[in-house]
Amino acid sequence: MEPTAILPAYMDELKTQGNIRVLTHSEQRIVYQIDCVDGTGTVEVITLFPGVVLQFHSFHCKSFHLSESKEVGNSLKINYCTEGRMEVRMSDNLFLFMEPGNLSVDVRKAQDSFQFPCGHYHGVELLFHSSTLNRDAPELLKTVEVDGKQAQLRFCKDAQSYVVRADDRLRKLFEDMGNAPPECRTPYLQIKVTELLLLLCKSDMPEKSDESSFMTMGQVQITKQVMEIISADLSKHYSIENLAAPFGISPSSLKNYFQGVYGKNISTWLREAR
Repeated sequence: MEPTAILPAYMDELKTQGNIRVLTHSEQRIVYQIDCVDGTGTVEVITLFPGVVLQFHSFHCKSFHLSESKEVGNSLKINYCTEGRMEVRMSDNLFLFMEPGNLSVDVRKAQDSFQFPCGHYHGVELLFHSSTLNRDAPELLKTVEVDGKQAQLRFCKDAQSYVVRADDRLRKLFEDMGNAPPECRTPYLQIKVTELLLLLCKSDMPEKSDESSFMTMGQVQITKQVMEIISADLSKHYSIENLAAPFGISPSSLKNYFQGVYGKNISTWLREAR
């Protein structure tokens, strides 16, 4: 794919989606709104270098679904959650839950369904299109001798996803991206993305993913059934023991499951809901 073809490819893809409205677009930037069943989402797409695309996601809904779509090139994806939670289906029996401060690196095919257990999600996604980068690597990345391929080899061995809690340096970096000065936004973001790659490829990082971010299909299903029970009538009071017993799990397991999916314990959720 030619460098200049990446955003047109996005535009072509968006035109096939009946629930999407393009709000603004130029050669380097697209902003579009997704109309969901229970809310809306806004995505800003910016081409920073040939083959390097930055996206800012802002969703206020519990889920949305896109029509069957094609991946725009082979890409490495780096995601960072700034607020809310996102459920990512990794396989038939494994889910990842992104929470504020989580950083993920993966090479999975783009999803067509998204779940936001808390009803909102804000995050940053960075995509590196391998074929374009290999052919047209920008001078800035050549100078610091890093690229998306190095990150892939370091973190995504055997095509497995890598998820960790971002340290202070990485959190500050993503915060800076979200607050880029309007008068020099593109070059500022180019520098920050290069800095991100430099940190990921050259600095000390945990060797293994944070396993607490992953849950099985059975654990997720139990948690969502419990949510249906407690949200059906907020005037009722339940003990954790009575909620756990029908599923044959311990109260402590249910507490961990609920925390993993919704990011808070059951009593806190009920207090806020009431």
